[in-house]
Amino acid sequence: MSALSLGIDTSNYTTSVALVDENENMIYNKGILLEVKSGERGLRQSDALFQHVKHLPVLFEELGQQRDINVICYSEKPRSLADSYMPVFRAGESLARSLAANLGVPKLAVSHQENHIRAALYGSGSPHLETVFCAVHFSGGTSEILLVEKQEIGYHCRIIAQTRDLNAGQLVDRIGVLMGCDFPAGKALEVLANQADITNNDQKLVISTSLEGWDFHFSGQENQAKRHLENGADHGLVAYLVLKSIAKTLSKSIVGLSKKYSFQAVLFSGGVMSNQIIKAIAEKELKLSGLSLYFSPGEYSRDNAAGNALMGMDYYKKMR
Repeated sequence: MSALSLGIDTSNYTTSVALVDENENMIYNKGILLEVKSGERGLRQSDALFQHVKHLPVLFEELGQQRDINVICYSEKPRSLADSYMPVFRAGESLARSLAANLGVPKLAVSHQENHIRAALYGSGSPHLETVFCAVHFSGGTSEILLVEKQEIGYHCRIIAQTRDLNAGQLVDRIGVLMGCDFPAGKALEVLANQADITNNDQKLVISTSLEGWDFHFSGQENQAKRHLENGADHGLVAYLVLKSIAKTLSKSIVGLSKKYSFQAVLFSGGVMSNQIIKAIAEKELKLSGLSLYFSPGEYSRDNAAGNALMGMDYYKKMR
């Protein structure tokens, strides 16, 4: 019987559980989005933690009890930094440590960011990347570009560019909620943008980019989008312009950073990077850069526990 690795991740907005075998077959990979009241733009940590406590038994009941688990890997904090902390991760950590002790199997604590990188690598077809590569993590809670160095298990991540104000996902959610979409608004904004007739932009509306060195801003884009909406602009067009501004901001920063750090490949992860409009524009903008670009399907780009399950298996194979 193949060994099994269980992954658990309890991030700001999703409760996730995954199970993978030693041939990297993804046996189970499910998540439950945390509920946010209509019109609101987020959750308090205490409310998110409570929802994780409710969701974890639902996922484990669905996973079933006929599983011979050999290792458990969980996210203990947002980043692999000494001062990185967020209470929501205590839910997954508590369950993972309890299960490991009860089952008598090893456990591995990693960061939520490493989980994203490992899942995105898997989702993009497990390409063979150089020891050092670039990774983009754009979500509602993070907007960073990282220089990633592979470790025996997991990754050493150095932030080489980041937002100076809003995260890309916050820009998407705030404009989406303003247009009447539920939170999180990423999917709804993409639907609106796909409905837009971008060739009929008679007023030549734009939402500009704003960089400071290779860091970037998104609060200015929020203000520009609000003004367009107040002046009666088509919602679909504004949605498209918001997504376009994120893609162009990201592309400009990557091109500049590639000249400074000489990386050859870029791996994209985070909920924002599952947006197909942003992906298409970024691919076009970076076409002449010579960089290899790796995107993954939504289930491995958005919050998930697949990366943790895979790193747990990496750890198990190393110990065996």
